Amino acid sequence: MGLLDELVGALGHGNGRNTLGELEAVWSWVQEQGGVEVLLHKFQQGGLGEILSSWIGTGSNQAVSGGELKSAFGEASLQSLAQKLGTDVDGASGKLAELLPHLVDRMSPQGQMDDQSLHDKQLDLGSMVDRLFKR
Repeated sequence: MGLLDELVGALGHGNGRNTLGELEAVWSWVQEQGGVEVLLHKFQQGGLGEILSSWIGTGSNQAVSGGELKSAFGEASLQSLAQKLGTDVDGASGKLAELLPHLVDRMSPQGQMDDQSLHDKQLDLGSMVDRLFKR
């Protein structure tokens, strides 16, 4: 099984090409926001700390809604993601709500984020995937 197949399988999607494009768009957007550390800070400020903690922790991941993400990040911030995904802000926040829990969960397999993931604002998708699957 190839790396793309593993990532797509882990996210539970059937169409690998679309999923990879979506992951690239989301990851690029995360980097534009200032990286993972800034993203985590916005979650805390937006009142989503408990949800985020469930993604980082070793238990079940709590769901987050697109509306909650719009409140935490603001529509202006999500407009950039919407453009990358070729959708509107509601579509972008929905896609982010779908993908982000899996990404954060995979970046914290031992129940915590590693310092390099938190502070490296220039991780490309390939590096992120390598870290997600410990390659």
